[in-house]
Amino acid sequence: MNKKPYSSAIKKTPYKYFISKKIAKLMFSGQDRNEVYHECFENNLIGIDSEQRRREITNVVYSRLLTFDTYLLKEFLESDITTSKFLLVYAIAKSDSLFFDFMYEIYRESLIGIKNFISIDDFDNFFISKQEFDPIVSKWGHFTLECLTKGYRNILVESGIGKRVARNIESIKVIIHPDVKNYIIKIGDYEYLRAITGEK
Repeated sequence: MNKKPYSSAIKKTPYKYFISKKIAKLMFSGQDRNEVYHECFENNLIGIDSEQRRREITNVVYSRLLTFDTYLLKEFLESDITTSKFLLVYAIAKSDSLFFDFMYEIYRESLIGIKNFISIDDFDNFFISKQEFDPIVSKWGHFTLECLTKGYRNILVESGIGKRVARNIESIKVIIHPDVKNYIIKIGDYEYLRAITGEK
């Protein structure tokens, strides 16, 4: 797995499922980056008033969707809602190393361990541990880490793999379409299945 440097980009653009579907549809129809950018930024296909936010969201979502090949892009657009939403979490994890680590180290443990939820302390302890060993994360302040926690919680809840229960996030094991699962294994991305669905 080719690990990218840690990033805090999720704090500004967490899940964005419906916008991702719109951009994926453009990509699947064969439009290149410039054409997608024109539709989303110039024509405001994604319905964002602020030009700066429109640019940010388009760039982040497009980069995430580049992790899909044609087959996965098609499945993201056409498969059942559970599989489709799972695929967007998979794309985020593939494009964001810190989020993948969180999913593998914290979320997966909540799926397969005794405790089936993630507490605020779990989020805090995860980021503290990363600050101790990573020079990028060590420079982030409290506000950035707080925004990342909110972003991660947003992804878990909006994707359906988590549910808000008081201040905790209850972990929900999802069952995705077997063809998609087998394909992800075939292309060598089994670790992402382990992180998101708790596969052994």
